Amino acid sequence: MKFNIAYLGPEHLFHLRRDFILVLKYGLESLGHDVILSGLQVDTTRFNLLIGAYFLPKASLDAINAAGAEFAHVNSEVIARDMLNFNPQKTDFLGAYLPSMRAGKFIWEAVIDNMPEHARYGNRAHFLRWGWHPRLEEIEHRTPKDLDYYFFGLMSRRRHDILASLASRKLQGMADGSCPYFLRNDRIARARVQLNIVQDDRYSHVNAFRICYLANNRCAIVSEIEHDPAGYLSVARVVPGKDAIAEAVAELAAGTGWKTQGEAAYEKFREVPMQRCLEELLDASFGRSPGLAASGGVA
Repeated sequence: MKFNIAYLGPEHLFHLRRDFILVLKYGLESLGHDVILSGLQVDTTRFNLLIGAYFLPKASLDAINAAGAEFAHVNSEVIARDMLNFNPQKTDFLGAYLPSMRAGKFIWEAVIDNMPEHARYGNRAHFLRWGWHPRLEEIEHRTPKDLDYYFFGLMSRRRHDILASLASRKLQGMADGSCPYFLRNDRIARARVQLNIVQDDRYSHVNAFRICYLANNRCAIVSEIEHDPAGYLSVARVVPGKDAIAEAVAELAAGTGWKTQGEAAYEKFREVPMQRCLEELLDASFGRSPGLAASGGVA
């Protein structure tokens, strides 16, 4: 089957979606499908997986709905209280994004906590689990490492305060709100421990974008406890609260515990291949595994 993965959000957030987009592409290609990345374009000759479409105005979403192209939305934002990310200004959820999600063939949902919300709306939604893929094994770990910790993700006051507490412990580390993936990956390679810090107390779900990429690359992860029905945090060292993060980092960074934990995270994550996740997801979404000849498939 021919797929087009279209990222429809602002360019400055493209780097933060990079790993997620690639694991979709690689996983589908492992199943024999033909996949392209088109950025801001919907392709009428392919089945379109739309990421970040909530950034579009209602007129643009209505145009996609009426264009006659086959599509499905891939959602990765919190849905609650008839809003996206608890922010009524983020998008016209009820008037634009939700109708467009319903207009598509189905919804692939990256946040398992959103599934009850989709059920409430009567949406055709399926949980998109992130699994291991060999083509995302990209980090060449440095020897020796010169950083105790590294964090990447959108910065918030809560995250800033936690990172400041690590600096006060004389731990050496870095943090990036957004940066090119090759710079981020160099810093991952330099750090003994990678951090998963809750952005805001309103967000209780696990950020699979961070956890899964790091586990795929043999990284030791220290994470705050979060609501985790998908079991993603089984690959991390989970601490009971933000005040315990610095102690866990110091302990792992002081010896070789970071290396042992990174290898264990990788082996655990490999138990769930992305190819298998997508094979099951395609069966659930299309009612069967879409054949290579479907929707203008390859020869």
